[in-house]
Amino acid sequence: MKTEKPKKLIRWYILGAIGAVLMAAGDWLLSYIPLQQTDTGLFNRAYYLSGAYGLWRSVLAVGLGAIGGFLYYFVVKALNADIDAKYQKTKTIQFLCGIFTVAIALTIHTWVATMAWFATYLGPRIGAEAALAAVTTYQDAMLPAILPLYLPMILVFGIHFVLFLTGKTRYPRWMLAFHPVMWNLLLAAVPDIAQAMQVPVATWMSVMSQSSTNSAIAIWCIAAAVYERKHIQKRSLKDEA
Repeated sequence: MKTEKPKKLIRWYILGAIGAVLMAAGDWLLSYIPLQQTDTGLFNRAYYLSGAYGLWRSVLAVGLGAIGGFLYYFVVKALNADIDAKYQKTKTIQFLCGIFTVAIALTIHTWVATMAWFATYLGPRIGAEAALAAVTTYQDAMLPAILPLYLPMILVFGIHFVLFLTGKTRYPRWMLAFHPVMWNLLLAAVPDIAQAMQVPVATWMSVMSQSSTNSAIAIWCIAAAVYERKHIQKRSLKDEA
């Protein structure tokens, strides 16, 4: 009975890690392309507008996102279980934000994949400039609906991060080195820092930046599962002694 909860957390974190990797794989399918110095944003990229980008990638990215988004439910369960039971109201808010995030993760994933698809399909047919204008109009029209969806996503990890810092979760402070917030900031910032240092634009910059959130979640899930596994082993040794 003593190890029942850690074993559940391990299962949840393993499933969550699989989901995060699948979501990140969708990001990689969209971002792993040759970049040029003039490329900007998510879709204003010469490789897309030339029609060279395989449209099958967008389809596969959405498919992987559907499975990954479903498995993100277990990330939400695990993060919520980490929080001390004394803070029930906070746990409820965090859990509801997590469920909303699971529900809209595929929407955001599909939105980005659709922009890549539009740019690739329209570029060779109506010209790069007209295609870019069409995709930009689509993006600008959708942004007022899309941007608010990020708030629950920020809260589900932000609440956990604050409670983690204040010692209200099950993990020691050194686990901060693996927290999704830390890795998300790191993975998103490194490409910007590299560009500020006038490092030539490279594919790795796009891959690291675009997949930062999902990669950060995968890192935390793996680290937390390993921690729980070692915790179970230590408790078993103590019981045997």
